[in-house]
Amino acid sequence: MSETESDGDAEVEGVLDPDIFSSDSRESDQPVVRRQNWQRIMTQNPDFDPDYVLQEMEDAYNSDDAGGDADIEVPYIDPEEEEAGAHGLVAQIRQELLLLEGELAEPGESPEPVGDQQPIGGDPGPLEALQLPPENQIEAQQQPDQLNENQEPDLAVEAQAQLADQPQPRVPAVVLVDPPSMPSTSRRNQGEEPGVISLDTPSPPKKRKRLSGAANKSLKKSPEGKPTIVEDEDDGLTCPICLDSWEMSGEHRLVSLRCGHLFGESCIRRWLNESQRQSSVKVCPQCKTKATFRDIRHLYAKRIQMLDTEIREQLEAERRRTQTLTTELATAKLAQTLTAEKLMLLQKDYERLKELVRAGGGRGAFGGDADGSGGQKGIHQLATHRLYMEKNFEITREPGCRVLLYSAKHSMLVASQKSAQNLFPGYGVRFIDPPSFKPLHFLHTSALLVRDIAFSESQHLLTVASREPKIKIFDTRTRLCSSMFTAHDRMLWSCALDRNEREHFLYGGDLRGGVYIYDLRFPENILCEFQAEENFSPVIHIVPVPPNKTFTSGGFLVCQLTALTFYEYASANDTAVPTRLNVEGPFLSMQYDVVQDTVLISARSNSTSPQSRFILCRLDKIDGTPVLKVKATIYGSKATPIMTRPTQLGVEDNTLVVGYLQDSKQLMMHDVRREERVQTMPVNEVIYDICPVATQAGSYLAALTDNKCRVYKVNSSKR
Repeated sequence: MSETESDGDAEVEGVLDPDIFSSDSRESDQPVVRRQNWQRIMTQNPDFDPDYVLQEMEDAYNSDDAGGDADIEVPYIDPEEEEAGAHGLVAQIRQELLLLEGELAEPGESPEPVGDQQPIGGDPGPLEALQLPPENQIEAQQQPDQLNENQEPDLAVEAQAQLADQPQPRVPAVVLVDPPSMPSTSRRNQGEEPGVISLDTPSPPKKRKRLSGAANKSLKKSPEGKPTIVEDEDDGLTCPICLDSWEMSGEHRLVSLRCGHLFGESCIRRWLNESQRQSSVKVCPQCKTKATFRDIRHLYAKRIQMLDTEIREQLEAERRRTQTLTTELATAKLAQTLTAEKLMLLQKDYERLKELVRAGGGRGAFGGDADGSGGQKGIHQLATHRLYMEKNFEITREPGCRVLLYSAKHSMLVASQKSAQNLFPGYGVRFIDPPSFKPLHFLHTSALLVRDIAFSESQHLLTVASREPKIKIFDTRTRLCSSMFTAHDRMLWSCALDRNEREHFLYGGDLRGGVYIYDLRFPENILCEFQAEENFSPVIHIVPVPPNKTFTSGGFLVCQLTALTFYEYASANDTAVPTRLNVEGPFLSMQYDVVQDTVLISARSNSTSPQSRFILCRLDKIDGTPVLKVKATIYGSKATPIMTRPTQLGVEDNTLVVGYLQDSKQLMMHDVRREERVQTMPVNEVIYDICPVATQAGSYLAALTDNKCRVYKVNSSKR
């Protein structure tokens, strides 16, 4: 490369912006001539000889190489003279430019114009366009207006033609493209032709390209194509304390603390209280940030799913209301039936007395042969029964006897007691021989007080329920525990074994009113359970009811402290339907007689009845609803601080009710047919349970005190 070309390269580097042009552009052998100098010379000196003009431009070019970017001093030219001589000079410059192109062009080195670039005059030329820096682009955009007004673009072409005639130095010709056309040169073309530089196309500033949504997602994908981790659906939908769903209203509504964590309101209040009690500081259960009750804020979230219990509560309330109305309707119909029966009896008595009056009276009114006298005569001819002390023996020295039960099929009498052996503390049952009433062996059953005992009619099994969270079953022949049944670690107070086709069913009642059905063959499973909805009082007694004419599939009675419920089995399956019965509590005990199909209930005094009651009734059904048809109501003592159990004794065609009066400390016997109390006996000890015992020697009554058993003989006599 010649010195002139190297100086031209230096001039290019001095004029162009190094940040815009690449290294390929700098290595090009086409320098950029300073347009300001030679244009000013040609436009301000139109009368000068072209050779002189070119000589001046060459001197300016050499001076720039020697001393930097010094401008050429040009004498002042009048604008009017410039306008007059410009038109004549245009044609001459065009003609010389054509000759210059023919001389400079060499074989194989004539580049084609890039894009839409055309040389002045319409013919393609060998010169390439150079791109100006950004600061010169503004000047290039402002100059076209002046050039159009003065018509001076051809002067530059004529000046370039005169430069070509000079033998030294040889400067490559430059094609000036009109800026308004703004031809663009792509980077791909620049890569193919590194020597072509556009003077008119500005280099756009380097900006970060904004990607579309699809491109942005594609860039974010990992090379391995790992799937996006989806959060758990239950995340943020449940309370982190109780793991239950939030509610839209109520005690468990959605709240947040100052730290932003979400909880149920009742749970976080309970947590703050417990935190204050244990560590004297209220903190958030998740981040341990200090929190107070004032930091609890109610949230009305849109995304969080909350369990709306309002409709469910309304439906449940409506269901309870419907059930209550159904029970009341059945009770009213039962009362109407009883009233109709009494009315019919009164009507018969009225007709009978009317006939007697018409006949003029007679001995028929005093037990004669008139109609209806046979019934009264039958009542007077009924046998009377009385109790006599037969035996009083001590079961144990330690007090703690509560339950007494007799099995006629197994001819076995058992009584609960406290263990007398220090080696095996706790409670158990004592077996008693019925004919002789002698205490036999002792069976240890539990560590707590025994609450209920039940026999199996078809198997040699004995079930025991204490205050422990399990029911135990013992084999009466081996006196070993065969299986145990639990109910969610709740204390079970009562138990019962069914009979006939459901002999493998075991019933249990807990301290909170729940009822559970087990299968003796699968002690680890609960077949069915019924949780209390309104009444949460303990279940004190359960008795199975065998199938009969009224209840073809049978069921079972559940007695709580404040409610009495009958669970009737459906005919198709073993699903039990509960129905609350029409008897008011609170209750002390319940006993069912299978032979007479009667239920004896012991109830405490309440607001409507100032005395305790012994209610003898029978299960019936009116319009498909189970009800209790009361046969007799016997009033007892006014105060009942102790839970005692009465009993019913069926003799011939009559029923005797025997119970303990706590205020007067007496044993009372009531005749149901005669509707009178036939006997009272003083007792200096509290009788907790009474049980009838039928043997070949006769009928007995066994009464259980705190540590003794009293045996009474039932004697009957006819008047």
